Amino acid sequence: MNSEPRIIEFTDIDIPVKDVIRRMGYPDSEHEGIAQIKTLMDGELIRAKKLFSPKAVYRMFHVEERTSNTLTFKESDFVIRSDKVCHMLRDSDPVILFMATIGAGLEKVVDTLFAGGESTKGFILDAIGSETADAVADKLHWEILSGLAKKNGFGVTPRFSPGYGDWPVTVQKEFLKVCGGEQIGISTTPSSLMIPRKSVSAVLGWVNDKSNIKM
Repeated sequence: MNSEPRIIEFTDIDIPVKDVIRRMGYPDSEHEGIAQIKTLMDGELIRAKKLFSPKAVYRMFHVEERTSNTLTFKESDFVIRSDKVCHMLRDSDPVILFMATIGAGLEKVVDTLFAGGESTKGFILDAIGSETADAVADKLHWEILSGLAKKNGFGVTPRFSPGYGDWPVTVQKEFLKVCGGEQIGISTTPSSLMIPRKSVSAVLGWVNDKSNIKM
C-alpha cells in the first residue's frame, strides 16, 4: 500500500451539545444553570461552524523490527520508543500515524473573547473547539481508517497520542515531519505543543484478529 501522506477534508462534523457541556465540567442533569449555558452555546455553535476548517493527514507504515519498547518501520527512520505503544501495537502491521485539526480560526476568536472580558463565551467556544478536534480524530479513526482496514480484512486498535503514558510529547516535532502535518497547516512550538492548539496526533495499528484489539 502507498505510504505517502493522504489528506482528508471534512464537511460533516456534528458535535453533541452534551459532550461540550461535559467537557466544561457541568453535570448531565438539567437545571437552571445548564439551561442558561445551553442558550449561550446555541449562539457559539452557530459561530463555531463558520470558523472550522477540519482536515486530517495520515500515513501508513510497515513494521521492520519490534521489541517490547521499540518499533521501527521500513518506509521511515522514525522510531517509536514506548512500552505502552509497543504493547498496543504488538500484533499490528501496518501502523498508521495521523494528525487532525480544525484549523486556527476558532482559537483566534476565543483569544479575542477572553481578552475582551467575555470569558463565558470564550470558555464555551473553546470547549466546542476541543470536542470538534476530537470528533475529527474519531471520524478519521473509527470510520475512515477502520473502514479501509475492514476492506482489507483487518480491524483497528485504539489510538495513542504523544504526551500520554510513557510516550513523551517531545516526539511531536519528528512525528509532524514524518506524518506530513505541515501539509494541513500544523506546526509545533519549541515545547512540542501543536499549533493550531485544537489538533490531535496519534498512532494506531491494523490487526488481523479483532479479538486482540486491546490496550
